[in-house]
Amino acid sequence: MEAKHHKEFVQFIETGIEISDEKFLEELKYCGFLIEDDFDEKKDIKIRMLNSRYDTSVLSLTITPTMACNFRCTYCFESGHYSNGHMSEDTEENICKMVEQEASHLEKLVVTWYGGEPLLAISPIERLTKKFKKICKRFNIEYSASIITNGYLLTEDVCNKLLDLDITDAQITLDGDAKIHNSRRPLANGGGTYEKIVDNLDKIHGKIGIAIRINVDKENQNEVQAVVDELKRKGIYEDVFCYLGLVTATNGSCSNCACMSSEKYSEFNLNFWLKNDMPLASLYPKPMGNYCGADYAQGYVIDAQGNIYKCWSDVGVMDRRIGTVRDWVESTKKMQVSAAQTQKVLAEYMLYDPTEDAVCSRCKFMPICFGGCPHSRIENNQLCEQYRYNVGEFMQAYADAVLKQERGMHHENFSATCDSEM
Repeated sequence: MEAKHHKEFVQFIETGIEISDEKFLEELKYCGFLIEDDFDEKKDIKIRMLNSRYDTSVLSLTITPTMACNFRCTYCFESGHYSNGHMSEDTEENICKMVEQEASHLEKLVVTWYGGEPLLAISPIERLTKKFKKICKRFNIEYSASIITNGYLLTEDVCNKLLDLDITDAQITLDGDAKIHNSRRPLANGGGTYEKIVDNLDKIHGKIGIAIRINVDKENQNEVQAVVDELKRKGIYEDVFCYLGLVTATNGSCSNCACMSSEKYSEFNLNFWLKNDMPLASLYPKPMGNYCGADYAQGYVIDAQGNIYKCWSDVGVMDRRIGTVRDWVESTKKMQVSAAQTQKVLAEYMLYDPTEDAVCSRCKFMPICFGGCPHSRIENNQLCEQYRYNVGEFMQAYADAVLKQERGMHHENFSATCDSEM
């Protein structure tokens, strides 16, 4: 806003002197800087939350075709739940019946392939994808799919196969240079994995959407930049999206890890964004309706045995199940493991209301945080969204980026005009 308008706005806030410029006043209302005295913002947030949380137009399934894994990552929250079995065709059939039961009210089916390492069980992925697409075609449902993989088996041939299955995005993890990464994410036999993953990336970047997750804690914080630098040297960086993931002691794992505090992580992450010229517009904090699939009524995680969970951090933990796909299909009750167990888990994820929380309801960042990760909250390891600690620095950086872009565009336009007149 112009300096005179800013002065008028501050004067109104501090003294109550009314804003005389009607156009400016309407702009302030439109952008949400001013609201009516009797408008209850918390109720508005709650309405948005309920609409989003219980929307029935999208079915989100995270499917684990196997709990087998060729890695033994030091901080893995699935440690102790590995299994070499693959999903049976009977379980696949029940999952398809589950989708068909929901199909009449769906506009979109979103599938995320998860593990273990999902590429160790490519056959179930192929079979289920073909069946899902037939169902979606029959009911006119939009279909999208992605995969979370360690990247070791994601060769060019496998990538092409995934694309044929309409799996358009992959998340892959690199934790530093070769030495650091291999010490944190070794093969089950102790062998290194870094070179193979980078070699695969060199062959598939630009073909499939790739997000590079860099899990960070105090032990590898100085090696995070090495990932970006390596990808830049190999000409891969422009075709991938790199981001940081905070290592936490999920499910009691990684109790010896040197985890960062949320505040330290927020500072570290912002510096990472700025140093690597990340697209800040895509990271801009937005109002939430629900936090993730765990607190979304139609978000489910299904393991290789057909057990249903609300959060992928719960996969393999039997007392965190809410049902099985077989019981879902046979009873249409969706909750036959144990009524009490199912109710307990669903209540923890689905009944939490940040607008009523004694702490969160008083926090000005609640609309863009919603209490943080539901699983961390349940484990009494609540992690606030990082903007709580650095929103001022982020907004300044975002404003600088916008101004830089606008000035660059003006310069380009000016140059183009000059060229046309010469």
